[in-house]
Amino acid sequence: MIDVVAFLIENFPDIHECPKGQDLGYMLENAGFDDEDIGEAIMCVELLNESPVLESQNLNSSQALRVYHDEEADALSAEIRGLLHFLHESGALNASQREFVVHALMHLPYDEMTLDKAKVLALLVLWAHRSELPVLIGDELMAVLHGKGVMQ
Repeated sequence: MIDVVAFLIENFPDIHECPKGQDLGYMLENAGFDDEDIGEAIMCVELLNESPVLESQNLNSSQALRVYHDEEADALSAEIRGLLHFLHESGALNASQREFVVHALMHLPYDEMTLDKAKVLALLVLWAHRSELPVLIGDELMAVLHGKGVMQ
């Protein structure tokens, strides 16, 4: 899915310019992506299209502590939870954006709930909400998107 997200970011300035549903599927298929990645991308784009666009001034509006339900704690590794905490505390993701990432991860098969997927989903949320991607995600994730390494 990393390649699909990179493709979307490079080809569309934001989620509103991106084709929807079946049109997105055809476009991604014609670009050479596999069915699994296309399905995941369509699901995430549809969920993002249904979520409200969040104003940038509300990025740190919630100071509440995020407590993970037992099912979430069992499914999401400590590294994933740590990443989400870091992104929220640093102001890169607001609470609603973080919850979107958790929700999307929980819809993936257990073996696909990886730190890399969490990073890509966070990037997708930032792109959808028109955040400043290079500033917020850093060089490491941009290198992964451009095929220059694996995120740690």
